Amino acid sequence: MKLIKPLLGVALLVGLVSLTNIELLLKQFLSADLLSFTCALVLAVVANVLCTWRWQMVIKLLGSSIPFNRLLSAYAQGISVNAVLPGGIVGGDAWRSLLISPLLQAPERQESPGLGSSKGASPLLAPLAVQSVLLDRVTGFWALVFLSLLAGVVALPTASLTVGPNDHWTNGTAGPSYLWVLALIFAAPFVGRLVYQRWLHQTAENRIKSWSRSAREVINALPILITSLPISMIAQVVTASAFWLCLASVGVAVPWLLLTSLCAGIFLSGILPASIGGFGARELGAVAFITPFGFPTEGVLAGSILFGLTAIIQGLGGLWFWFERQRGRSH
Repeated sequence: MKLIKPLLGVALLVGLVSLTNIELLLKQFLSADLLSFTCALVLAVVANVLCTWRWQMVIKLLGSSIPFNRLLSAYAQGISVNAVLPGGIVGGDAWRSLLISPLLQAPERQESPGLGSSKGASPLLAPLAVQSVLLDRVTGFWALVFLSLLAGVVALPTASLTVGPNDHWTNGTAGPSYLWVLALIFAAPFVGRLVYQRWLHQTAENRIKSWSRSAREVINALPILITSLPISMIAQVVTASAFWLCLASVGVAVPWLLLTSLCAGIFLSGILPASIGGFGARELGAVAFITPFGFPTEGVLAGSILFGLTAIIQGLGGLWFWFERQRGRSH
């Protein structure tokens, strides 16, 4: 079962490459503008630092606190798990939860040396740790949906003026349907808040287990989503800009506003269980969403792969935190 995801990712990449002119794909990839790619890498790093800050904010809103440097270490190790260790035992988010669990256990356990040591740590995941990671992901994706919705309202109706005629998206059903889906996703936390206020908050605390309580609080995530929305929006703007630079580095001149409007669909495709080292599903999403506007499959695929390489490079850098953790455990 562990091999299914990477095998599907390889199959998906092979299928996508087979649809392209391989010679042209390699030419665009190898001739990518190094300065644009370097700027994209810097922005990708900044985005992850901002995401770590958002994660710390979520934990504080949940009533706890962890130093930023320890969260940054956990976040970097999570990137390494996702990007450098495909097919590992746990995903990056699960690994992040595991690392911060000793810091979010009962008070008598919070004197644990932390991420650099396993002394005093419970072998079980703390519900609050899982909840914080889940809410961190939810806040990030919710902000991306909102950003894409705002950009799409402006960019999609006028796309024919910026990138050429495309009746399927601008005058057909694809564009409006996509915007309606984004609007529904954006509205979901408001519905969850209403459900919580009407029914779930009446559930007696002593009648539900901690994990059920965590699930209930995720449904009631709207206050946290709104509080963290500014930093989440900034992080998503930076991420979209990094993706835009990767495409620009291979000559794919997608207008920034149009690309941003499509990013929610592209990155949502990336969560499909068909990837290896993060490659596969995201590339499928990029090709599916961007090429209908007249951009070449080879360039879009090359740009998406370059964007994935920014994560691989960060994953390799994140191994430093991994080795620091192992050294801390040995002392």
